[in-house]
Amino acid sequence: MKKAILIFISALFICSFVNAQYRINKTKYDFHKYSYHVGDPYNPSVSGLTSFFIPGLGQMLSGEVGRGFGFLSGYLGSMTVSFVGLASFIHNMDTDEVHHKEADIGKAYTGLLIMIFGVIGTVFINLDSIVDAVRVAKVNNLAFRDKNKTSFILQIQPYFNKAFNNPIGSIPTGITLKIKF
Repeated sequence: MKKAILIFISALFICSFVNAQYRINKTKYDFHKYSYHVGDPYNPSVSGLTSFFIPGLGQMLSGEVGRGFGFLSGYLGSMTVSFVGLASFIHNMDTDEVHHKEADIGKAYTGLLIMIFGVIGTVFINLDSIVDAVRVAKVNNLAFRDKNKTSFILQIQPYFNKAFNNPIGSIPTGITLKIKF
């Protein structure tokens, strides 16, 4: 079991350095100019949807494993804060006692406040993860296209010159070849 965990962590560590190019790519490419092309390796819609259910998974699917684990750990940390606040609130609001001490009521409301901050943090991290996953997928697709440019445009058109006045009556014809790399 220890070997499997070590191999998994090593693979994630290597993947995070191999594919962690978003920091560099976001300065070169504008995600607003993205439009889907056939052959794009990352789907922004799928990345956003998966990050809705599991924050950080969309970043992981887009090749940014370290960034995805950052979102996932922040989400789990916020959830932990929420549950600790809830547990503190429930513990300090003991309904069996007739007389509550003011200190216990203050602790209960402190627990409630901690729970509210945890929930707000959880919602914020989840929404930020969705937006970020879509941006990461778009920017990494633009970088992938730029890195793997292998396309060229080849246009072949017939050529007819009707304006040419030739005493023989023949019309010059041919083929026009246009190549763009």
